Amino acid sequence: LAGLSVGCAEMISFLVSGMGVQAVQSIPIIIGGSVLFGTLLGLVLLKETLTTRGWMGIMLLVGGVALVATDPGAAADAAV
Repeated sequence: LAGLSVGCAEMISFLVSGMGVQAVQSIPIIIGGSVLFGTLLGLVLLKETLTTRGWMGIMLLVGGVALVATDPGAAADAAV
């Protein structure tokens, strides 16, 4: 099941990259999103718990994905 999920995330990353989104932005967002989605599934469906360290990791993941998602990329570099 985990292999299927990772395979789907990789296929989605190829699709998104083919639409013109830079791989440096699309792949971290998709992979980070799949980790976040898996965590939510574990919490809700499997009634798993996270330690404080686990929650801190999730917060770092969300912050990192937000930074990557809002990076203007090459368009901002070209304007400078």
